[in-house]
Order: sequence, then C-alpha cells, then structure tokens
Amino acid sequence: MPKNIVFFVLILIASTQLGIAQQADRVQRGQRGYIPPPKYSSSTYIELKDVEEETNRIVEKCIEEFAIDDFQQQILKGMLKKKFEDENAILSDKRNTREVRRKKIIDRNNLFFEELTSIFTVEQINQYKVMDFSETPEDRKEKKKKRKKKKKKTDTK
Repeated sequence: MPKNIVFFVLILIASTQLGIAQQADRVQRGQRGYIPPPKYSSSTYIELKDVEEETNRIVEKCIEEFAIDDFQQQILKGMLKKKFEDENAILSDKRNTREVRRKKIIDRNNLFFEELTSIFTVEQINQYKVMDFSETPEDRKEKKKKRKKKKKKTDTK
C-alpha cells in the first residue's frame, strides 16, 4: 500500500511538471501562430554628432554651392557649431522623451534658418534646406574600414 501511494504521488508530480512545461495557454516556439518577442534595437537612439566634422563637411558643400567668401564662411561655421552643440546637448539630456527631443530639435533648426537670413538670401536658404549633406559612398567605406581596424585592435587586446 505505501508503495502505491509513493508511486501515485510521483506520477502526480511528474504529470504536473509536464503540464507546466507545456504552457497550454501560450503558443510555443515552432508552432503555427508563434510570434517572437520584439527585439529592441539601439539604432533607434540618436547618436551624438562630431561638431567639427559635421561643420567642416557642410561648410565645404556650401562653399561649392553658394560661392561664399571667407567672412560668410566664418559666420556660417560659427552658426553650425552652435547648432550642433545645442543638438548634442538636447540629445544627451536623458530626461527628455523622444517627442520632446524632436520638438526641441525642430525649434533649434527653425532658429538656425532664421539666423541664416543674415548671410543667405531666401532662395539660398530654400536651396540649403533641400541640399543633401550626407556622406559620399567613399567616406562611408573609409569609416567602415576604420571601425573594423578598431574592432580588431580591441579584440586582440
């Protein structure tokens, strides 16, 4: 009799463990209808910009496009540095939500375009707004190579 009770208790424990493992209320991985949990990507967060690099790249393109003189170039450089420093300050503030950051950056861009009226005409400002300041494919390749080299150096240490 005690052997039967012990055997019955063991079977009862094993069956409850099996029932818990099956998770009857959820669809398991590999079954039809399974939806994997969302992956949160850090790429959605905006990275801080290198002020000098961004400023130099934009100023070079503006010199080519608008044929500005040295005085205008220095004014533009100062305005761009201030703009990127302000954007970095906005982005680095952890208390701001995504919407607040976006609103502050839009406000900062509007202020920047108002400041541009001191050196550019309205047509030039409109042309500036539609210009593509992204990097060339060669620049991206060089940066990618640099990152790989840095990664190899850190892996070997």
